[in-house]
Amino acid sequence: MLRAVLETPRPDPREQALARALGLPDLVARVMLARGIDTPERAKSFLQPDLGSLHDPFAFKDMQKAVDRIRDSLRNGDRILIHGDYDVDGISGTVLLHKFLKMLHCDSRPYIPARADGYSISQASVDAIKKGGFPLVISVDNGTNAVGPVAELRKSGIDVIITDHHGTTENVADAFAVLNPRLPDAGYPDSNLAGCGVAFTLVAAIAESLSGSMRQSSEFSEYLIDAMGYVAMGTVADVAPLCGENRTLVFHGLRSLAISRNPGIRALMDAAGLLHRGAGVEDIAFRIAPLINAAGRVGHANDAVALLCAPGYIEAQQAAKVLERHNEARRKVERQLQDEVQQLVAGETGAAIVLGASNWHPGVLGIVAARIAESTAKPVLLLAFNGDVGRGSGRCTNGVNLRDALGECSDLLEAHGGHAAAAGLEIKREHFDAFCERFDAVCARLAPSEHPYRVDGLARFEELEPQTIRRLDALAPFGQGHPRPRFVTHGVKLVGNPFVEMRGQHVRIRVAKGKQILPARVVRGVAHFEMLRKNKGPWSIAYTPRISSRGEDGPVQLSIHDLSAGAAKPENGHARAEPNGR
Repeated sequence: MLRAVLETPRPDPREQALARALGLPDLVARVMLARGIDTPERAKSFLQPDLGSLHDPFAFKDMQKAVDRIRDSLRNGDRILIHGDYDVDGISGTVLLHKFLKMLHCDSRPYIPARADGYSISQASVDAIKKGGFPLVISVDNGTNAVGPVAELRKSGIDVIITDHHGTTENVADAFAVLNPRLPDAGYPDSNLAGCGVAFTLVAAIAESLSGSMRQSSEFSEYLIDAMGYVAMGTVADVAPLCGENRTLVFHGLRSLAISRNPGIRALMDAAGLLHRGAGVEDIAFRIAPLINAAGRVGHANDAVALLCAPGYIEAQQAAKVLERHNEARRKVERQLQDEVQQLVAGETGAAIVLGASNWHPGVLGIVAARIAESTAKPVLLLAFNGDVGRGSGRCTNGVNLRDALGECSDLLEAHGGHAAAAGLEIKREHFDAFCERFDAVCARLAPSEHPYRVDGLARFEELEPQTIRRLDALAPFGQGHPRPRFVTHGVKLVGNPFVEMRGQHVRIRVAKGKQILPARVVRGVAHFEMLRKNKGPWSIAYTPRISSRGEDGPVQLSIHDLSAGAAKPENGHARAEPNGR
């Protein structure tokens, strides 16, 4: 908020020509050009992504090896254990692979570890695999750095095929085959796939090696519809970038969720209130994912697997009610922990927040860490200690790469892994104080300097007509790496008095430019309420236009993400304003 600089792309002379070629408003073409979609051909492939454009799954260096080993198991009638993870990505990928192998008459068993066992292939997993007599294990969304457990399994004559998108290039497990697009020698062109996306490439490769009659069967067609839905859920819930292959997979997956006849998917959609209108990215993030995740947070992820694998709608409805009960329990525990953490972080002045306690529920640490990270703009790690060992989750929104930061503290940790914005860790209590001190210093050094706020272009209020705003949805699905379009308008005045919404985070105002007056909401702007009440402008505002749900305010509403006070010069494509405060 209140940045001194709002940076926008320069006006592009190709805008009108692209808009005419596509039959779209100039505003839509403006966004595409700002995001590098600069020809009619690229635009058409972006607006209608084709599954046929997905990369060859055999581009993975170890894919042929993995397919041959799985086909050997199918011929021999061997049992296969699919080792998943307890989040949406791991669960959806596990179910996707399990259902495909079952369709091939394989004796496949999904296995999700308890959260208390820790992330990835743990000793508890090894014991279960040995006890079950499984000669082949396929991991989903985990396993890359499970060096010790994989080595123990191999000594016992058990092969492990890893499908994952986590982990570091050091200490990669010596598995039979490793399919991880983030490893530099993986061979796959798109490194942004989620765990379920990697599992889908394995399915695609196996299917390609099978007979054409199987691939053309109605059973396989129905499976593909469900599989695309699973990939959409896992990819969105894991906050993977919605560009490249992820965009194509989610684009088709959202449509699959709407038409699937699978009892588990339909019961899940019903429980989320989406059965009769379909799901979008935000619906997955805020309705579907919490239901699935709740099982692994306060119960066991097997309850979510049971729902997605339910043989009929009655069983699926019963399983969905279990998830609803888990979700309600999760909300209660989460609220209690969030209140406690907010009191602890009040007045914190360090570069990072690291807290731990013995009475905290490990299943909600990630959710609360995400909210504290958003409100404080600092990296946040929350740990639950059980005896001498603490396990926790971290989130970050300010640009510090959590995985790199934890890597610089690895000698103080028992285990760690994850992404730039979300990570997990395990630590002994005796190292906790030293870790807190070093992690804070690392985050202070890694914190990026403030950079100009980027938007897709300048916009005039006259362009923000309801029909045009609806046409912006042609660029969906929006999400990580491909956010909803954002524009900047300069010289805006505030009209009337602002007021705080009931939830107490956002401020509602009315903004005017020339003769146009639009309702707006300053996102998380409550801290600036007094300034907005006293200073009527002119302002430069960065915002996302939306179709308003409040009909009495007019059809279009602006969600303001950033603003700066003072005069501006929009004609050169960049705006510089005097800061009013921070």
